[in-house]
Amino acid sequence: MSRALLGALLAAVLAALLASCSAVRFAYNNSQALVRFEADEYFDLDEAQALEFRERLSRYHGWHREVELPAYAALLDSARSRVAAGVRPGDVAWAIAALRGRYHAAIARAIEDAAPVVTTLRESQYKTLEKKLAEGNRKYEKEFLSGEPRRQHRARTKRMWQRFRDWIGDLSDEQEAHIERFVREHARYTALRFEDRKHWQRDAVALMKRYRKPEDLAPRLAAVFTHPETRRSAQYLREAARWEADLADLIADIDRTLTPEQRRRLLRRIDNYAEDFRALSGSPGATRAAAVN
Repeated sequence: MSRALLGALLAAVLAALLASCSAVRFAYNNSQALVRFEADEYFDLDEAQALEFRERLSRYHGWHREVELPAYAALLDSARSRVAAGVRPGDVAWAIAALRGRYHAAIARAIEDAAPVVTTLRESQYKTLEKKLAEGNRKYEKEFLSGEPRRQHRARTKRMWQRFRDWIGDLSDEQEAHIERFVREHARYTALRFEDRKHWQRDAVALMKRYRKPEDLAPRLAAVFTHPETRRSAQYLREAARWEADLADLIADIDRTLTPEQRRRLLRRIDNYAEDFRALSGSPGATRAAAVN
């Protein structure tokens, strides 16, 4: 499964956190249809490939529901206790590491499950994939990197303000200023991420074309995503480390300025999403006992 296709499934789980609780459950329960649609868009699968992909996706979704959703709920339970006590930079570093670990587990399993289909792709299907990736890159560049620098900065700042509003509600002038400063100090990072995006796409497609046995392809393709540091430049790694450290400081700074209502709103949202994941996994009590500390 390509990163784009896995992203469609994970987005139904994680990005849907910005929607209502009922929308989270609806999105997750319907994510298989979305991923099948994306697979056809990216690969133009023939009938036999589509059938096998559907069966494998169903098994993957079952595994994800049973294994990953309880882990997400446990992670949120632990995050809640940290938020209630007051967030420090180390808490943000913990969250980033935990989310990265869950992402690595999910994508490695997805690639293992999808490899028997990927290794049957024909040259015409790779052309469809490459065309779709190029379209996505043009859209990304237009949305995030086009226009004069002040407009780019304003657009990036507005997007980040909105991410915080989704969780804590209206922002104060002080909170907006903290966020704007963070965005300004990391203006180069978006361009570096775009170059990295194109790099992993080239690497992934090359591996998919080269290795025609699932057992040969799966570990190599998974490593593109689970060990990205092997392809990334020293400049990228430095900027990424600085971005993560500054993000941790930003979130801790915002936490110190939260009003009682903002903190209550944040805690309610965390509780609601953890409960959604428990309900979707079908094991309401299991995740609290397994909460990550």
